Amino acid sequence: MQKIALFNIECYSSSEAIISFIKEHHDKLAVVVTTDRYSGKHGNLFKQIITNYRRSGFDFVIYLTYNFIVYFWLIYLFRLVSFITSRKRKKFTISEICHKYGIRHIKTSNVNSENVVTKLKQANLDLIVIYFFDQIIREQIIKIPKKGVINVHAALLPECKGLFPVFYSAFKNDSKFGITVHEIEDTSIDSGAILAQEKLEVENTEYSILSLDKLVNNKGVKLVFNIINNFDDYHLKQTPQTLGGSYFSFPTRTDVKNVQSKGFSLVSFKEFISDFLD
Repeated sequence: MQKIALFNIECYSSSEAIISFIKEHHDKLAVVVTTDRYSGKHGNLFKQIITNYRRSGFDFVIYLTYNFIVYFWLIYLFRLVSFITSRKRKKFTISEICHKYGIRHIKTSNVNSENVVTKLKQANLDLIVIYFFDQIIREQIIKIPKKGVINVHAALLPECKGLFPVFYSAFKNDSKFGITVHEIEDTSIDSGAILAQEKLEVENTEYSILSLDKLVNNKGVKLVFNIINNFDDYHLKQTPQTLGGSYFSFPTRTDVKNVQSKGFSLVSFKEFISDFLD
């Protein structure tokens, strides 16, 4: 039986994919690592809001707020409603799912810390799966698993490497959306050999960027499932990334305007809330 570690920054964009992944592979998962966003380098919530407002503007702050804050508020609200009314819940936190299956859950602002590295080594891992994660792993972690490290990136590499790949795909890659699973062999960002890719056909501006985040990330679940079960075959057939491509970090206010000029909204309250009520 393979032993796998999963790394993620918990949020609305990836939650459905990650929880689906955990449920599917709970018997293989030895460790789940998630980012503690309100300690360490990230700073407190107020500081993050001010920084993002100055850099990216109000609309992007709303996008991040829905993704990383309102999402959890609604989970806790529906948890209370479920307790009071005995109605079945639809959304759960990663911590709850890990507890259900007895999986070790590590929450950290520094994945490369000695404490985390020690726990990963103790897990005797075959594979590390990085799936919507905001920290760069160092060589000491890359060398831990026997088979290697794979990353699930929400864009068609080599285009739109780096942060917010779905956002940038909307106006930097002609609205071509998709998911890529590639290997990680060093600390370079999103540059390893490609194991598999899959496109997502989207009618232009049919969804908000936040909803597209979720749809694209959900595409990766089956892809990763196939790779885990046939890793040696995918590894032998891997495709080195071509030179060029593009890399992006946090968007500027101009970037946000460019996305909106393509007809995309960053957030749709109707789409967001219906995901909890359906």
